[in-house]
Amino acid sequence: MSFNNNNNRSTNSSNNPSKFTIKPFRSYTQMDTPSASSTFQSLSSAMDEIHNRNASTLSFEELYRNAYNLVLHKHGGLLYEGVTERLTWHLRRSGGRLVRLGREGGMVMMMMMMGAGGDGATAIGNRSDGSSSGREYKLLEELSTVWKEHRITMVMVRDIFMYMDRTYVPQNRRRPVYDLGLYLFRRVVWERRIDDDLEETEGGGGGGGSLLALEQGEGKSDESPTLGNVTSLLLLRVVHQDRMDRLDDAPQRIALCKSLIHMLLELAHASGDSRGGAASAGANAIPVYERDFEEVFLGESQDFYRMESASRLSQGAGLGATVDGAASSSVVARDGVDNDNSFKPPAKYSAMEYVHHAQARLVEEKARAALLDLPAQTRVNLMNIVETELIERHAKTLVEMEGSGFACILKVVAGSPAVGSVAAGSRVSMISGEGSSSDNNGVVVDHARIADLAAMYELFSRVPSSVNHLRDALSERIRLDGRSLVRDQETNVAPPAAFVKGVLAMRERFHAVVTEAMKGEKKAQKRMKEAFEDFLNADARAANCLAVYVDELLRVGLRGADERKVSSELDRAIVIFRFLADKDVFEAYYKSHLAKRLLGNKSGNEDAERAMVSLLKAECGYQFTSKLEGMFNDIRISKETAEKYRSHKKKSNNEVSNDSRDAENGDKPVDVEVSVLTTGYWPSQNVPPCILPPPVRAAMDRFQKYYLNTYTGRKLSWQTLAGTAEIRATFPPPKGSSKPRRHDLTVTTYQMCILVLFNNRDTLTLKQIREEIQIPEDELRRHLVSLCTPKHRILKKGSKGKAISGDDDTFTYNSDYTSKMTKVKVPMVSMRDATASAKSDGAAGSSSAAAASSSTNTGLVDGSSTVPASVEEDRRHLLEAAIVRIMKARKMLNHNDLVAEVTKQLAGRFIPPPQFVKKRVESLIEREYLERDEADRRVYLYMA
Repeated sequence: MSFNNNNNRSTNSSNNPSKFTIKPFRSYTQMDTPSASSTFQSLSSAMDEIHNRNASTLSFEELYRNAYNLVLHKHGGLLYEGVTERLTWHLRRSGGRLVRLGREGGMVMMMMMMGAGGDGATAIGNRSDGSSSGREYKLLEELSTVWKEHRITMVMVRDIFMYMDRTYVPQNRRRPVYDLGLYLFRRVVWERRIDDDLEETEGGGGGGGSLLALEQGEGKSDESPTLGNVTSLLLLRVVHQDRMDRLDDAPQRIALCKSLIHMLLELAHASGDSRGGAASAGANAIPVYERDFEEVFLGESQDFYRMESASRLSQGAGLGATVDGAASSSVVARDGVDNDNSFKPPAKYSAMEYVHHAQARLVEEKARAALLDLPAQTRVNLMNIVETELIERHAKTLVEMEGSGFACILKVVAGSPAVGSVAAGSRVSMISGEGSSSDNNGVVVDHARIADLAAMYELFSRVPSSVNHLRDALSERIRLDGRSLVRDQETNVAPPAAFVKGVLAMRERFHAVVTEAMKGEKKAQKRMKEAFEDFLNADARAANCLAVYVDELLRVGLRGADERKVSSELDRAIVIFRFLADKDVFEAYYKSHLAKRLLGNKSGNEDAERAMVSLLKAECGYQFTSKLEGMFNDIRISKETAEKYRSHKKKSNNEVSNDSRDAENGDKPVDVEVSVLTTGYWPSQNVPPCILPPPVRAAMDRFQKYYLNTYTGRKLSWQTLAGTAEIRATFPPPKGSSKPRRHDLTVTTYQMCILVLFNNRDTLTLKQIREEIQIPEDELRRHLVSLCTPKHRILKKGSKGKAISGDDDTFTYNSDYTSKMTKVKVPMVSMRDATASAKSDGAAGSSSAAAASSSTNTGLVDGSSTVPASVEEDRRHLLEAAIVRIMKARKMLNHNDLVAEVTKQLAGRFIPPPQFVKKRVESLIEREYLERDEADRRVYLYMA
């Protein structure tokens, strides 16, 4: 081991002798100016070779070392100025070729025309006929090639002078070499005047001028157009021809424009301070691009779409094309609009054709911006301009255009007839193939027209402020149609139920418009709700008519209907109920009709009755329906009481009466069924009971005795106005027969009292009937007229016509009355017809009768537009109670705050007018519930 190590050591010593050589420091020699100039000449020649595409023969390491030595030996200024001059010389030579192409393409004359006051858009349009010279686009191609070569060259030059960029440039606040190349390209090529023929030669002595000379010339204006002006105009022409669908080789030319736009964006680095302090502009600050292209591009786009949209609508506005029965318009051909006199004027366009065209234009413009790779802000500005010119500027015109505008289409949708109506017979078959359909409620919804509305809404939604025109048209249409329904109801053209059916059909159609066409937006829903509330709450008519509609629905409309049908119909009624401000008026009428249905056993569906009450309870709370639920409870208890009373009579063996008053009925007691009603739950009618026949009176006394013995501490008051009776009428036998004719008549209690009078006499006057049974005047006339109708003429009226002439008018028992039915139900005429008859004959009746009549008037007249007196009275009590309740909690409150608080609390029943609140406050002050503050008379204080 030792031997080997020594051997190895001796071997290493012989091969690598340990010998060190110490050399002296190199002497530092400052490079003089001639040597520096000579060194730069080699660098200049290398730059020429790079520009001539001979870079493969160069040694970049040696070139970098030469540039490094120049900067190291304090010749950075010489190097920087030399690089600038050499780059300028090459760029001027390239710019000369481009200038010649621009002049040869005929662009100079065009630019001169623009400079002399011509319009750029006009110049573009006049040359957009597809016959443009190829030399014009040759300029764009050559400029793109020059730019690409310049970028490649500058990358190589930047690598050579990298040390200068790291040291000399930041110390002297100069532009980096690559940015210098961009700046020089902008100043020497892009901003070169088109009439500048000067081209640098090899012996020109750096005729491009120094960087200082270029910077001193920056900002100078010249009337002669520049190469950049010509290029921008050519770019605009390419875009214009593409918009007109006349651009040949569109993909290639759009790609060419894209590369030049990228050039302008990169030239942004050449903007700013000449010393380079702000040379690098941010993404939002691109002066060259904005000044030379974006501004004119956006301006030309605005002019183009302004002229196109105005031309289409000016032609289409006079068309007046109807949309009734016509299918939606297809997208129009992209023939565009032009100022060229040889271009044929466009066809006439409807609003929907314009909408489809505008939608296509927006899609095209967005796609074009993406192909050109425009900056994000430019795209936003461009789309804003297009939307402004195509949509916002003409939004009102598109809405109001006669025959095809939004308002006209909306009128067609709103006018679709209900299935089963007279108009529907021909209309449904005509539009069934166009996307119209009817729902389960029999309402025709024109979905084809709604699709047109949806297209217009989708277009308008791009400019949110324009959608207000659609909402205004929707609101106005609802108001107009609603007021038309109100006028029909006022003039008795349509009954109350028809009014509600019309409102429901309106709601179905406009709800479809809002949900399908307007995407269910909240603002449109609010405007629709406000419009319905506007005409429905003009007076109390709507609440009255809705109660009548629900009454018909529950009496006959839902008879035998399944649960789904019941739920659907009641939900539709509740939708209209939500629009009502006078919910207490609806409650009064609904309660009146419900009482008639329950007492007359006329309800067609008991489950539907309770479902309706549940819906009202969900909408307005327990207090709103507490009385209605009490009415149902009274009917249930009354049925149980009737069963108990029948059992009581059987046990008493009361088949043969011992009461002398039953003698008129053959000593057989009258069977009576009594509904015992709680006074506070049922409609209050202060009507004194009439004089009943003795057998009926005896039966009522027997029931009253039983009831008061069973339920102590109660009091019964008989309501003879609300009741029915079944009487057997015997008429003389017809000729040739000995068998008398018998009919079981179902009549009201008042009619029963009237008919029983004719058991003893054949003829009675109005005055005699009134005195004997004491029925209120209006009700007496109504019941007498009902017994004298042509179909049920049980009595003969002495005077001619429908009206009762006066107290002396006679009524005679009609022995010739016939009917095919054994059981006959005598219907009642309406109070409106009866009172009209009373007014037409001029007979006011006796003073006592008039007094009785006034006491029976509750104000609940179907179809009336006024608030019933009973409801007005309830409102006074509710309002005063709310005021006292609020003041008791707040102790002190000013007038406006009190009105607002009271309105908020009572909004679930009615909206009190401020004057009504003020009167109730004055009344409470007089009764010393409140007092005014001495310091401020508009402040109220609660008095304990």
